[in-house]
Amino acid sequence: MKLSLEWINEFVNIDGINPADLMNRLTMSTAEVEGLETVGEHFRQVLAVRVIEVKQHPNADKLKIVKVADGVSEYEVVCGAPNVAVGQMVALARTGTVLPSGELKPAVIRGVKSEGMLCAEDELGISDDHSGLLLLPEGTAAGTTLDAIYGAPDALIEIDNKSITNRPDLWGHYGFAREVAAIYGRSLKFAPGENVILEGEAVESLQIENRAPELCMRYSALVIDNVSVRPSPEWMQRRLRRVGLRPINNLVDVTNYIMLELGQPMHAFDRRMIEGGRIIIRRAESGEKFVTLDGVEHELSPENLLIADAVKGVALAGVMGGLHSSIAEDTGKIVLESATFHAANVRRTANAFALRTDSAQRFEKSQD
Repeated sequence: MKLSLEWINEFVNIDGINPADLMNRLTMSTAEVEGLETVGEHFRQVLAVRVIEVKQHPNADKLKIVKVADGVSEYEVVCGAPNVAVGQMVALARTGTVLPSGELKPAVIRGVKSEGMLCAEDELGISDDHSGLLLLPEGTAAGTTLDAIYGAPDALIEIDNKSITNRPDLWGHYGFAREVAAIYGRSLKFAPGENVILEGEAVESLQIENRAPELCMRYSALVIDNVSVRPSPEWMQRRLRRVGLRPINNLVDVTNYIMLELGQPMHAFDRRMIEGGRIIIRRAESGEKFVTLDGVEHELSPENLLIADAVKGVALAGVMGGLHSSIAEDTGKIVLESATFHAANVRRTANAFALRTDSAQRFEKSQD
């Protein structure tokens, strides 16, 4: 499990704490640390520049010679991106910049000197997208370094999962923030969301029927209307990527974000796919078929706990949601789930179907 010190800093002030010292002290007092990595340092070297001229490379059909300006100086760069156009604000890594792939060396490309590289998202370590140049937000000033947009460098600490098997409270950033506060004698801020006030009239009633209380100790659900599926804010996407999760959309990402922050797995269903106005927590029937989010059909048994509606299963409890009730591009209403499931049952189900999900890893530790 990876921990972001930028994230932990939201709950306990870590100013003046050396990440290497923190790594050693965590290892001696709490959990084995496997590694320490610094990310995002290159953002301090990469500039926001405006494209002021684009012309064809004389010796290559697929290359352009692009002139850009940072408000003080102009640079000429050879670029093969298909989406480059005059007026765009893009990211320039000048010669000598150290990117995640290495240092940018001086280059002459097909007889033309290039004073750097205009970057795609994958070249900056923002995502895996290499379809074209990263286009910076409207209003970005030329000459701005990318750390002003994508945040200061962050230190990532990798924890050996086996060393926190007996510590369910440590499967999120807030739990480790509590440890840091104890180790260094610093104040811990309250966990987020302790005093949530729901305003307005209820959207609709949703009946919850728990037929297996021995396997589901608590189940809560909330219907939320007027939602729209879109990309998450850049800061949230950045945090998820840094600790190893791929951003999907705002509704899915926020459930993963809460899990990584507080250690509580959550799930969002498309309300349209919940039939009969009911959520039923029940043991699966012998031979019952269920298709998980990854598109795989599983044959269940009464040993497996199922979240269902009045007609069908919608999630394999504590392990993975169902394909047919997942968030779609046109989802406008969701059912947000938070629950506590029997640890051993989740572990047996996850192992039986080879679904070692982030959710299952936390539920099987008997978290609060």
